[in-house]
Amino acid sequence: MNPLYEAILFYYDLQPRAIEQVGQKLIRVETDQGIFALKETDIDRIRADEFVHAIRKLTKLRFRQFIPVLPTKFGEYTLFAGDKSYYLMPWVNEVDYQSRVSIEETIADHLGVIHRITVKTQPAVKESLDGSCERLLARWDRHFLEMSRFADQAEQNRYISPFELTFLTHYGLLEQLAEGARNQLEKWYEATLEKRSYRSVLTHGRLSRHHAMATETNELLLFNFEQASLDTPARDLAAFCRRSFPYALWEEDEVFRWLHRYEQHLPLLDSEKHLLCAYLLYPDPIYYAIGDYRHGGNELEHVRRLEKRIMAMRKVQRFVSKLAPAEEKKEA
Repeated sequence: MNPLYEAILFYYDLQPRAIEQVGQKLIRVETDQGIFALKETDIDRIRADEFVHAIRKLTKLRFRQFIPVLPTKFGEYTLFAGDKSYYLMPWVNEVDYQSRVSIEETIADHLGVIHRITVKTQPAVKESLDGSCERLLARWDRHFLEMSRFADQAEQNRYISPFELTFLTHYGLLEQLAEGARNQLEKWYEATLEKRSYRSVLTHGRLSRHHAMATETNELLLFNFEQASLDTPARDLAAFCRRSFPYALWEEDEVFRWLHRYEQHLPLLDSEKHLLCAYLLYPDPIYYAIGDYRHGGNELEHVRRLEKRIMAMRKVQRFVSKLAPAEEKKEA
């Protein structure tokens, strides 16, 4: 038996019969009281407080479609040991997802419910909006500067690698995407400033099919709310779409089905659609592909990955052109 795990389980009044490491950070625990999942995380105390707040909020609002986090006998939801933190959940036997609709459509439905039951209208203060936009634009500018430097270095090379050639061939597209993202962000800023309010929701932060589990009762449960926070619905939706696009083969009709399912619970405002478009358009996937390339590896594999991401960004660009509100359209 692992002494650390035994010490943690003591706080739950659980005596383990068997402990099995089933993932890098997941431990299966068998006890006389049942089977449990002990999760190890790297979140700090501030992030842990956000995580616990999210779990308590969902429980209080009677949202059932997530794997519950169990409190210790002292009422704590997270325990710290060194630089790691831990929390306990009931063990859920995962089965293959079976439904006429895609798993992403069901996740979008759950996400819409979470956003609907936690939505609040917040006052839009110009100084706060300016700060948010400046931070996002600064991050985008840093990323694009790195892409520009990579392009300059590649052009100066006597021999241009296949990856560099692929990147340079599509550099104009990256400029279009970055400019389009900035334009959509500006439209969100102007609309929000004019309306003097925006909506915040409880966000999951990194929702995808990897954080959803089908049960034996054919129910889809969400988990891993470690990055949960109060934020705009657009940011949560953008993160979900980015992670889920590959499973839909970037088919825009399928993605619109996700949004339709989501909007049955919380219809998006035009300003929120502008912000969603901004997040989706910015070519961050290409920036991260460059970072991966610099770490070395198989050249052909890097080229294939880059080509896939470029193809995806072209489809995102077309998707956004249909999602973005028309210029003359005004919010009620």
